[in-house]
Amino acid sequence: MKTNVFSQSSAENQCTKNKVVAVIGRWMPIHEGHKRFLIRLAKSDQYDKVVVMIGSCYEGGDPRYCITATEREKMLRAIFKRECVPEERFTFVPVPDVPTFEEWIQNVLEVCKKFHVTHFCTGNREDILDVLESKGETFGMEFINPEEDSDFPYHATDIRNMIIHGEYEKLEGLIPEEIKPILFRYTFKEILAASKKRGIHFIEGRQTVDMILLVKNINDGKIYVLLGKRPKDKKDFPGALALPGGGIQLFETAIHAAVRKFYDETGLQIEIIDNSLEPAIVRFKGLQENSLEQMHIVGIYGTEDEKLNGTRGGSSQCFATFVEGDLEEYKRLINPHRGLTDVKFYDIERISKKSLAYQQKDMLKKAINMLEAYPDLQKDIPKLEKHKDTFVISFVGAPGAGKSTAALGTSYMLKKKGCSVEYVDEFTKNLVYSDLLEKYIPNQSYIVAEQYKKIYDLLGKVDYIISDAGLEISALHSSGEKVIEDLAWYLTGKINQFTILIERDTQNVKFEEDGRIEDEEESKAFGERLEAYLKANGAKYVKVIGSEAAVEKALEIIEEKERKEI
Repeated sequence: MKTNVFSQSSAENQCTKNKVVAVIGRWMPIHEGHKRFLIRLAKSDQYDKVVVMIGSCYEGGDPRYCITATEREKMLRAIFKRECVPEERFTFVPVPDVPTFEEWIQNVLEVCKKFHVTHFCTGNREDILDVLESKGETFGMEFINPEEDSDFPYHATDIRNMIIHGEYEKLEGLIPEEIKPILFRYTFKEILAASKKRGIHFIEGRQTVDMILLVKNINDGKIYVLLGKRPKDKKDFPGALALPGGGIQLFETAIHAAVRKFYDETGLQIEIIDNSLEPAIVRFKGLQENSLEQMHIVGIYGTEDEKLNGTRGGSSQCFATFVEGDLEEYKRLINPHRGLTDVKFYDIERISKKSLAYQQKDMLKKAINMLEAYPDLQKDIPKLEKHKDTFVISFVGAPGAGKSTAALGTSYMLKKKGCSVEYVDEFTKNLVYSDLLEKYIPNQSYIVAEQYKKIYDLLGKVDYIISDAGLEISALHSSGEKVIEDLAWYLTGKINQFTILIERDTQNVKFEEDGRIEDEEESKAFGERLEAYLKANGAKYVKVIGSEAAVEKALEIIEEKERKEI
């Protein structure tokens, strides 16, 4: 192999024992040119070890950054495995992108120092070699350019473009056979989504992992998930029920971080047998029956919404393992070392209605869907959708107060958290738009019945109903007919409901007349009358100003309710 103008102490390095060569690249994706060079290094008598750095390990969603480091590591492992390169001959180190070249070089040098690297290999002249030359800097090791004696004319960009443009016949011969199961099954969709600017982006901030363990207990046939509670002194989600997980250390792969944090927070040890596949092959240590299991990539989760993502930002890479066995065997291994408290297995049917920290409810929901791939478990999953104890949030207020905005906003936030929720609108507004209100408003019994039917049809089928037309309003409108008024309150009492009275934010919200029969003054008078009526009838409600405050209060009420039920 040729060396370039940056070679340092070449003669000295040639005589040094225990030579270690480091190679850095993005590997998006691996192609035959990559494979030929890496295997040549790994099988060369000149080097004792190959350190493969995986660059841009927390980038994604863009055409150039479209494959997760976790998948790239699997592809790299697959080519070494196919060529029978012993594990001790190679290692993989993810290297994150950082704001400046100086910081990046320091990270690379730290890896080189850790593994006693003697030779450094890169073909990236524009981003690395030219920059070093312009700064007059050296690594103090020999540089190797893989492209100087390569006969492979393509780059990873070419491979991605062939995928995007559908050039399969041309592409097939350029991709190592051993990585096709991963690339063709999992990675295509990421490359295509990124090309259309719809890829999944990592969120800037602390990068973490979460681990899901689902156990189907052979003794009762139920499915359980292992959870614990976050310490109460945590800034984000204090005391909340949560999956085991935590931060990824610098230069640590995501799957190893997941295994490490899972052991820290539960005491259960997972041994990775083969991570060249998806799912990876793993084994639990300490079980009487030491069978092989599978560890799946569930996905990457992150949002700019601090209420869901916490104050430290970042993204979480979620993994999941599904096993069938004696639950008592797994319980016996629980021995948390740090992090979570009260770690135990929860019946999945019970926990499906509860809140979890961050976006972990979404992670668990997806993992359960993945679990449906097992035919013998399908009969258990539908139970999650039956016999729900539906909780109703009823927004009431004067016309124009912001009830609909609050109801729709709350529904949206709950859906983002993975909750089963439906929005129920105001029946009388439908009559207004249909020019039928004048006809039916004298018939309050009809309006009460139709409004209640909208809610009744959803009871037991969803976790939450969010409505902008509480039956309390119908009761007020029916106060001249006691039988109908009593019916409205009776039906209200049959619902597990909390009422939020909204007063319009007159400083920031203009009164909207469309779809209303009242003007602004009449609306204000109605609001005062409604509040007095709720107090007189002992209604359970809270009062807020503005729709934003109403959404926050609704989410706060729901979160408190869920905490009490756990």
